[in-house]
Amino acid sequence: MTKCLRLLLLTAIVALCSCSGGPQSLLPKSGGRPYEVLLVASDRRCAAVADSVLTQDMPSLPQREPMFDVSLIDTTRFNQTTRLARCIVIVTVNPAVFTSTRIRYEKNVWARPQLVVYVNTPSASQLSQYMAKAGHRLTSLLTRAEINTAISTLRAGSNRKAESSIRSMFGWDMLIPADMKAGKTGRNFIWLSDNRPDRMRNICVYSYSGTTLDAHRALAARDSVMRLNIPGELDGMYMQTTPGSVTAGLATEDGRTVMISRGLWEMRNDAMGGPFVSLSTVDSVNSRIIVAEAFVYAPGTDKRNLIRSAEAALYTLGRHATSGSNSKGRLQPD
Repeated sequence: MTKCLRLLLLTAIVALCSCSGGPQSLLPKSGGRPYEVLLVASDRRCAAVADSVLTQDMPSLPQREPMFDVSLIDTTRFNQTTRLARCIVIVTVNPAVFTSTRIRYEKNVWARPQLVVYVNTPSASQLSQYMAKAGHRLTSLLTRAEINTAISTLRAGSNRKAESSIRSMFGWDMLIPADMKAGKTGRNFIWLSDNRPDRMRNICVYSYSGTTLDAHRALAARDSVMRLNIPGELDGMYMQTTPGSVTAGLATEDGRTVMISRGLWEMRNDAMGGPFVSLSTVDSVNSRIIVAEAFVYAPGTDKRNLIRSAEAALYTLGRHATSGSNSKGRLQPD
């Protein structure tokens, strides 16, 4: 009987591993809130350096908020419980082993989903010099991990009806959060919202003619489109971009050039406003620019996680497989 039970158990484990992709699927679920990082370090100076990078202000928010919420523990407290955190940064100082500062990472080490970043350095001073030049590598790794986790959640359950509307209007695919059920359509324009009065997330998809990505033209197009399609409650009220708030940059993903813009929006002649992020890419088949934008309205509360969660949907934008393009990839965050 014992041999039979052991055989059945072994068979079940083998079957589970083969069906679900291997031993990683048996890992426990990770814990922690979005954009929360567990920082593991025994050297106080190194801990302070890493903490200063992780808690620097997130750009393009109306109030100061850190890029990540950091919990610091000593290496002696890094145990079976704490290692289940979703994002972990482990700083190791050893001049006998490391001659320079290096960063490497692993996925799903003790839990799933999980990102573990190892920062190895010979000294606090060298770590400080490294982070001054390449600290963005650390924050980009963690941000990408959080965005990918949010995208996985979207894939598990999204608004199929809204996605069908986007596909029908633009010939492009994009995942939309399931709770964004309110919507409005215009000429080459779709606005989707969860319509919450206190912490509202919104996504817009629109297009304008063109074959090159230009930040100034994109800003002018945004103000024109938003003024027409998102008016306020009274005449003379409409959405516009807060002057001087926008930063934009080009990136190449899967052979496709994209422009990511971040800034602040405001309702003219009203007291509403908040952050936005947009992703623009060239639809060369139709000689137009496709823009996917997320913006939030959350007066009196933190906005980082709200805008980041909506932003994740933007990176699922891709040309529909049957609309005449060979590109089936999905964009990735910076």
